[in-house]
Amino acid sequence: MTPSAGVGRQENDDGPVTDHERCDACGFDGATYDDAALLAAVRALGSQWGVLLESAGPELRLRPAPEVWSAIEYAEHTRDIVALHVYGVKEALTGTEPVLPPVDPGLADAAAVAYGEADPGVVAAEIDTHARRMAELADDAGPAVWTRGITLGDDRVEVRRMLEHALHDALHHLDDVERGLALLRL
Repeated sequence: MTPSAGVGRQENDDGPVTDHERCDACGFDGATYDDAALLAAVRALGSQWGVLLESAGPELRLRPAPEVWSAIEYAEHTRDIVALHVYGVKEALTGTEPVLPPVDPGLADAAAVAYGEADPGVVAAEIDTHARRMAELADDAGPAVWTRGITLGDDRVEVRRMLEHALHDALHHLDDVERGLALLRL
């Protein structure tokens, strides 16, 4: 239930090629965000999720289809993804270029077994805390070092790409929740 994203490459006149997160399914394109806009969008995630979860009403814990997560399940997944990206950004900014094992593709589904019962206000606050922390780490370091990265398995991921991925995943799932709630309210 996690969106898969493509990579778009952007040539820079004054620096290295940048790989940007792109998603045909939701229209996300990381290249459309300058550095300040990217950080502002990441910082806004908690409030966006808070508003949506507050408006979910009695459908908060209902799945629109058996294979589609409920609003609270998507929110808990988003909280966990953003928290993982805080860790990645923090590690990348140490400058040591850590090498970590690849993320198990079944990890999200395994974690989802425990999703569904959390307090939506707490989950929204946790998304807000993690998103703001990630943006703060990146902002304090400055865009000049966002080319630092971590390696997950065989894939090197830069700070900017982690910011874009966390934002994309959270926004994609906001759309998923809005569609699911609309189906439940028909």
